[in-house]
Amino acid sequence: MADSVLEEKAANNQKKEGRTKLIKKVIYSILLSFIFAITGTVSVQANEMLGGYTIERVPNKHQIDSNLGYFYLFEQAGTQDRLGVKLVNSSNQAKVLKVKVTNANTNSNGLLDYTGSLKDHKDLKQPLSSIVKAAQTEVTVPAKSTIETTLTVSMPKEKFSGVIVGGIVVSEKSNEEKNKQKEEVSIQNTYNYTLGVVLTNDAKTVMNQHVSVTLDKVAPILSDGKKIVQADILNPNSYIFDKATVSGDIRKKDSDKVLKKQEKTDVSIAPHSVYPFQFDWGKDELTPGEYLFTGSVKAGGKEWFFNRVFKITADSAKEINEQSIYYVVIPLWLRISWIVVLLINIVGTGYLVIKRVKKINKEKI
Repeated sequence: MADSVLEEKAANNQKKEGRTKLIKKVIYSILLSFIFAITGTVSVQANEMLGGYTIERVPNKHQIDSNLGYFYLFEQAGTQDRLGVKLVNSSNQAKVLKVKVTNANTNSNGLLDYTGSLKDHKDLKQPLSSIVKAAQTEVTVPAKSTIETTLTVSMPKEKFSGVIVGGIVVSEKSNEEKNKQKEEVSIQNTYNYTLGVVLTNDAKTVMNQHVSVTLDKVAPILSDGKKIVQADILNPNSYIFDKATVSGDIRKKDSDKVLKKQEKTDVSIAPHSVYPFQFDWGKDELTPGEYLFTGSVKAGGKEWFFNRVFKITADSAKEINEQSIYYVVIPLWLRISWIVVLLINIVGTGYLVIKRVKKINKEKI
């Protein structure tokens, strides 16, 4: 009789141990799933960001400073030259790479922009894109191979002062572009490389100079779904205007109350381009009326002051207000914190479950 009771207890204990092991396996599986999800995502993103290819500048005899990673070339007026760019495909698949020449512009962060997505200002009379042309706009590079592509430079016949600035942008042709005949909707990760190009007729030219800036225009716009009042600060010279501090405020005309105030430091403005100095209206509605923009630009020990009365019409205010999208952006650190808290909760819950099961098992023995 005693033997049968002992055997029954042993069987029950084995079942309980089996349940405990099963619970542990479930918890460990959940933890591993989260860990692999996080690390896997990071790994995939890293590989996607790398793009699987790089570009290299081929040395040019007209290079002014060989230590620079971009083309800074002294070219005589009316001459021609060739630029070489190596396309290095480090991936296991052939890649179709697009090559285009863009002009330097200035984005709202006060940085020189070579993407070609910003509109050239009418003050830009000699854009780089009209001087430098790619021999091939698309190049197929086999897997684990390097191909050198060339671009031709045809300098203006008349000598110019200052510099002409832009870039050579290389990007991979997406699957959507390769298969336009297929009606598929997909999200494509784009990654490109930009190689800067600076041309001058004088090897002693200092490309960064604080000659002057002017106020081009002030107007309300819709930018990335946000209600913005933008003051365009124009650099009308053939030099890069750098290390500037731009500040300003906006108020109703004939009012002392400041509605919006802004300051940006370390601003660079490309030659013959505008810096879009932006005032974010946030959740506030744009209202019709006359406003006053007051601003200043400090750089190189000099200072320029601006005052401009501008008008927001009822139609433009209504259109921008209706089309704007005010949304909250969740910072990356907060999203990571949520994941960490979730993992801690899972581990804590698992620990309590295991502890509880062990306690019940001991009480029943």
